[in-house]
Amino acid sequence: MARFVSLLVLVAILVIISIIFFQVMAGFFVPLFLAALLGVVVQPLYRWILPHCGGYRYLSAGITTALVALIVLLPIGLVVTTAILESRSLIDQLQRADVRSKLDELRKEFGLNIPCEPDVRHIEATLHAWRDRQRSGVPLDVPATQVDNLLTRVSNIEDWIKKHALEAGVVANAEELKIQLDRLRESPVGSVERDEAQQVADAEFRKLKLDLLGGTYRAWLTEWANPNDEQIDRLRGSVLASSAPVLSLGTDTVVMTLKLGFGLLIMIVSLFFLLAEGSKMLEALIQISPLEEQHVRELANEFDRACRAIVSATLLSAIAQGLLAGIGFYFAGLRSSVALLMLLTMVLALVPFTGAAAVWIPVSLYLYFFQGNMTAAIGLAIYGTLVISASDNVIKPLVLHGQSKLHPLLALLSVLGGIQALGPIGIVVGPMVVVFMQTLLKILQRELMSIDRAPWMFWRGFGASASSSTTSATAPTATTVIVNESAPPPNPSETDQPKPTKDPSPASQP
Repeated sequence: MARFVSLLVLVAILVIISIIFFQVMAGFFVPLFLAALLGVVVQPLYRWILPHCGGYRYLSAGITTALVALIVLLPIGLVVTTAILESRSLIDQLQRADVRSKLDELRKEFGLNIPCEPDVRHIEATLHAWRDRQRSGVPLDVPATQVDNLLTRVSNIEDWIKKHALEAGVVANAEELKIQLDRLRESPVGSVERDEAQQVADAEFRKLKLDLLGGTYRAWLTEWANPNDEQIDRLRGSVLASSAPVLSLGTDTVVMTLKLGFGLLIMIVSLFFLLAEGSKMLEALIQISPLEEQHVRELANEFDRACRAIVSATLLSAIAQGLLAGIGFYFAGLRSSVALLMLLTMVLALVPFTGAAAVWIPVSLYLYFFQGNMTAAIGLAIYGTLVISASDNVIKPLVLHGQSKLHPLLALLSVLGGIQALGPIGIVVGPMVVVFMQTLLKILQRELMSIDRAPWMFWRGFGASASSSTTSATAPTATTVIVNESAPPPNPSETDQPKPTKDPSPASQP
């Protein structure tokens, strides 16, 4: 009993210490995971360097870590720094640029202007204000002059329709709207009739506006191409607010830089020790793990396989697509934003299905609609389809070498779920979690099958032994009964001597 109580206390202490340990190490999860990832990827390089260093593990690990820092981390740091500087330049252009003039050129080219825009905007704003007052329970006390103003503006819209109906293909009628406005003006303040007139007038104006803009889909496109000043300022403010911590070069930027540098240092040091002491760490983990040794080794092998088959192929494909996209953006004339667009392409190329197309398609549209460079837009679209996105179908099979992959739908959900739960690092962690889950399920299935077979073999063996014992026990009894009933006991001398056997072959016949 005392031993059982001691075991319970030991387990409770272990749980408490584990919780504290997790809280202490949670901040280093990303650097440690990236170090483990890099350790698996560069393991062939480390094994190649090890014999050339006389078998000194620490020297080989130091050389390998230095090469990783120079070949991988330094170029990534330069790309990120250049992308941040280019982002600052774009933000400055966004603050100074006349966005409305660009939108005017776009609307003029594609015929997306709102007919009689001042009249339409005024009527819409007035009816919207009346609707808000009605919903709040305030009596709709509308001056007759204000209603007359709306009627005049409706007449202006009718005049435009009469002049441009055939040219613009507009079929609209404002008579019902004018009737409801007259009804609203003549009805008493606070009456049900006035409320109904306001509601019907609002519905009729929406129908008139929809017909005036050319139907549901064209109206939506026209509304999108005609934002008001408030919407433009709101969009610009949201972009500036979201980029402020990175691009402001203030206290937040310094803190973020220090955190990034500290995490990078932890990752490099962890990579060094994982290369030098990886095998010893694995053996120590096997000794303290409650799992069987074969299960721990199977999980370690699966981590190695997943890193090479999934993560390595995905990362190499993303880097290659980013570099190819950078070349395309450079020759398309976007030389001031190549690093930023290349970094975005690398990040979005990690997401299944969308990939690099989520960058080069909007860039092609920007070149066509905003810069008016049709040649560059079409060329970038063709290059993006045939080279950038198609390179993913070439690089991944070469790296995977026929190894099993996750189902595309499961890969997409694991990436999106990982991003939602863990942020950008979830792009890599998500698929790894799914792979580990599959491995654990396979191990659990084997264990359950072995447990199911054990009772069956036990009962099978028990039945076999029981039947044999029963046969051996009953056989002499039956013989005794037969002998007692048929004849006197046989002569032992006769039974012990072998009887001669006849040869059935014809050659033995005389």
